Amino acid sequence: MADDGSKQSATAWPLPKFSFQVSWDSAVFSFQEVSGLDTEAQPIEYRHGDSPAFSVVKMPGLKKYGNVTMKRGVFKSDNKFW
Repeated sequence: MADDGSKQSATAWPLPKFSFQVSWDSAVFSFQEVSGLDTEAQPIEYRHGDSPAFSVVKMPGLKKYGNVTMKRGVFKSDNKFW
């Protein structure tokens, strides 16, 4: 659909379908897709030197976080990020 410059075409088309919102300072941004929301904790196996048990104790170690990617459409006169 071509943009004819009218007020309706600037605000209504294309119809936005946003499912996620992120607040940054006082601005609120809407996104269509968010990926990379994963975490991983490496286990640490530890056994006391004087422990009578022959098994190790597992504890959570260093945590790793994935890179968060937020995708959305860019609309005319939408310059909140830059």
